[in-house]
Amino acid sequence: MASAHLGPESPRPLAVISESYQNRFKIPAMEEYDEFSFGEDYEEKMYKLIHKYLELDTTDKLCYVGDNKGNMALLLQEKFVILEPVTTVLPGTFHYAETESHKLVPIRIAHVGAEEYFRSLAEQNIKGPKTLFTKVILADVVRYFTIPHHVYENILKCLAPGGKILITHRAGSLSTLPYFKDALDRLQDNETPYMTIIKTLQSCNLDVEWELECLPIIMPKKKWFAMIRERFPPQMDQLSDYEIMSGVRELSEGIMKYPGDVVEFTDRLLFITACRTEHTSCIPSIQRHGVCDSLPPPSSTDLKLSMTLTPEVRKYMKQDKREKKMFNWS
Repeated sequence: MASAHLGPESPRPLAVISESYQNRFKIPAMEEYDEFSFGEDYEEKMYKLIHKYLELDTTDKLCYVGDNKGNMALLLQEKFVILEPVTTVLPGTFHYAETESHKLVPIRIAHVGAEEYFRSLAEQNIKGPKTLFTKVILADVVRYFTIPHHVYENILKCLAPGGKILITHRAGSLSTLPYFKDALDRLQDNETPYMTIIKTLQSCNLDVEWELECLPIIMPKKKWFAMIRERFPPQMDQLSDYEIMSGVRELSEGIMKYPGDVVEFTDRLLFITACRTEHTSCIPSIQRHGVCDSLPPPSSTDLKLSMTLTPEVRKYMKQDKREKKMFNWS
């Protein structure tokens, strides 16, 4: 008897491979520095970008506004050998209320942190001896400001002539960090759009430039899980414990499940620089491309000009003695 054609469904497989997840996923404990750092290579790249956009000098009086997690104030002071101690300011505070669906609702607490610091310092500068910074760094903290326009205006009152502001912004809509889906959705929904930041700065009569930079990151997968558990980057604070553990499970059983203990990705940061407008005059001037310092506008003194009129044009012109004297007719 001839054997029947055997399809892919037969013979029955001798073994069935099934994928399952661990009942308890073990995330290693790490030192505080490692939990809040993307690594030395990342920091070296960050130093170069800060120097590119801010041009830190040893004589600068620097104010660094940033979260405690991943704070680079002391690192910048050592790297650029800044003589005066860097002034470190906490950006602000959120209160988080957990809902029945295990989600956190962020409630911004007004008039604390950087918002209150620059307001009171601006008032002090008006009344008495001035405290002026030559450089101010706002390290991904715009989300803390209740009224950003007022914050920028107060920073200007605390900024020395020729001083500069640098804002680093990790936009959720541009993020390439390996977040789990709920985290990425939440960050995009609650972020401050980067064009809003730029327009607000411009409304304060500031010269604004911006550039998107990509910083490469290489780290062990479990280190990334440990950073998520500690809610780093700080925007992750708006996620509950339940969401964090569910997210780690999603990554460990999804895109980060398969061979290899190391993960590579990029951090996309927007670098926004702002400084006072050098000239408020409406007089136009021509500037050479690439020149940093603005040139003064042309002289506004009266100029004596003359023009020779051809016979064809002269017949269309009405001349009187006053016009003839004014235009120096030939």
